Amino acid sequence: MNKKRSILYSSFIAASAFLIFVEPVYAETTSDNSTSNTSSYSGAYSSTEYIKPGNNWFTPSGKSGELITVALPIVNMTPYTIKDVIITPVISGNSKSWPFEITQTNYVLKLDSLAGSNAEPDVNARTKNLFWTFKVREDVLNGYYPISYQILYTDELCDQGSCTISTYIKCTGKAGADSINGEDASEKESTPRIIVTGFETSPADVFAGEAFMLNLHVQNTSKKTAVQNVEFDLEAAVEGTDEKATYSAFLPTSGSNSVYIDSIPAGGNIDMAVEFTAKADLAQKPYVLNVKMKYEDSENNPYESTGSVSIPVKQVSKFDISSVDMMPQSITVGNEANVMFSIYNTGKTKLYNVKAKLIADSITGGDAFIGHLDSGATGNVDVMVTGAAPTIDDGAVKVIVSYEDDTGAVFSKEFATNIFVTEQMADEFDPGMEEGMVEETSGFPYGLLIVVVVIAGGITGVVIWKKKKNKKRKLELLIEDLEDNEE
Repeated sequence: MNKKRSILYSSFIAASAFLIFVEPVYAETTSDNSTSNTSSYSGAYSSTEYIKPGNNWFTPSGKSGELITVALPIVNMTPYTIKDVIITPVISGNSKSWPFEITQTNYVLKLDSLAGSNAEPDVNARTKNLFWTFKVREDVLNGYYPISYQILYTDELCDQGSCTISTYIKCTGKAGADSINGEDASEKESTPRIIVTGFETSPADVFAGEAFMLNLHVQNTSKKTAVQNVEFDLEAAVEGTDEKATYSAFLPTSGSNSVYIDSIPAGGNIDMAVEFTAKADLAQKPYVLNVKMKYEDSENNPYESTGSVSIPVKQVSKFDISSVDMMPQSITVGNEANVMFSIYNTGKTKLYNVKAKLIADSITGGDAFIGHLDSGATGNVDVMVTGAAPTIDDGAVKVIVSYEDDTGAVFSKEFATNIFVTEQMADEFDPGMEEGMVEETSGFPYGLLIVVVVIAGGITGVVIWKKKKNKKRKLELLIEDLEDNEE
């Protein structure tokens, strides 16, 4: 049988001052060209098909007292991008199950998002590498230690998801150090671990300034060992940039953020509820709540573990409008009026796709699209409306302003103003009236009669004038004859 050695991970550049020991993963090629891992510690496993360790994962190794950097590549195998990804190593105070010294209070790492195959088809390109720096215990034993990571995230439906990825680390103790009970890490005595498996809030939507009940689900993952004297400390994320002005995002209404549980059986689950109040001035986004757990096994050996949940906080969206200016306040049917007013975003959250519409039976038009309004911003409306019918009431007009929140839900608010629409009145010298008068008298040609009378009068005057002139001439001729006779 031929063997072919292949290295599944190309070495990465670690931060200076930290030593990294890479344990190559070897694969054995069989006669049927299939491969099998020569070591049971060469794999990394996930509790779900959705979030998995990347193909470039390798088994790190470290020596007693040294600093090492542990890498965890994770990849989103779903088509959709997930958000608010929180990765927490499951820590224990037992040297036989946790090979590192606990040098800090929080080992949580966060990713804003983890792309799915729709956003990035290349699985290698969308793989994210996470790094932790640990110091190996001075009294570490020889062998492989299992390391688990709890992963919380928000999926495309804004639901909380979780999974656990398990890996291994190879540790080398001082000269003469024993191995881990002389057994493989996969066969060693079960170490009790408790983890947060999920949570709900009541009400489901948490608003800034309001109280809510947090219901946590906790599980003892050990199948053999019960735990007792379990203490939970819930610590919310600290907000503010000024040291004198920092505060916790969530405050327990009872005044205490600690919960005590007498015992959890092996493989058992418990639920616990704590009431919190979200600070009134929180921005609209998810906030991390750390859950620190201290407990003991049946032999009073102490253990510690840390979990986290991400609680989305919403702000109530608010807005108002200025007085509505309408010029003119009264119009006739067919004429227009100019309507102007302002919209003020008085809330702490952004308003999307803001619209305004004027509605009344007496007008048409009056639609306006303002767009997005940030917190504290102002949008201006300037539209024209046209008189469609005479006003039959007090001239009331509805002013409806609508918007969408960040989830796409539509909200609206109604205001009122007035405009009066009247019938159009005919002018005093309307040409139409003259036309009508002509139409009304069109039955008899009175105009023609007047013309005939005038012409006839003129002819008569001419005739009379001629007759008078002829008589005068005759009289002058008679006088001339008489004078001639006298002579």
